[in-house]
Amino acid sequence: MEPAVPTTAPAVTIAGYSHVAVMVDDLDAAIDFYRDVLGFSMLPRPDFGPGTEGAWLQLGHAQVHLGVVEEMGPRTGFPHMAMHVPAAAWDDTMRELEARGVSFLLPPGSREDFGKTVRAAFICDPAGNAIELTDVDPT
Repeated sequence: MEPAVPTTAPAVTIAGYSHVAVMVDDLDAAIDFYRDVLGFSMLPRPDFGPGTEGAWLQLGHAQVHLGVVEEMGPRTGFPHMAMHVPAAAWDDTMRELEARGVSFLLPPGSREDFGKTVRAAFICDPAGNAIELTDVDPT
């Protein structure tokens, strides 16, 4: 496959993502959601000084870094982060999210991607950040 834009830059190697940073307007509500609803664990976070409050959380290899803003601003497009839910755990996970009172922005469904069935659902954290849940294995 040809790159969209030819380049003469040296090869770049990216093996995955380190973390996803999202902005929230209520840190306690966001921590409760990521920790208590989705099952993330708190990580130590350096003190970056005044005005840089936040939290770092991890579940498996997925890290979410929360930063605090006074007010969530308007969004364009459909910014989101995607989290992998193994296919074998899909149905149980969707039922459990419903049992925990999580509203679906887009309910669980499936589509065909390049001849493969992909399941996905979208939820939002308390600050309105969209989260895609998908059974597409990132590896």
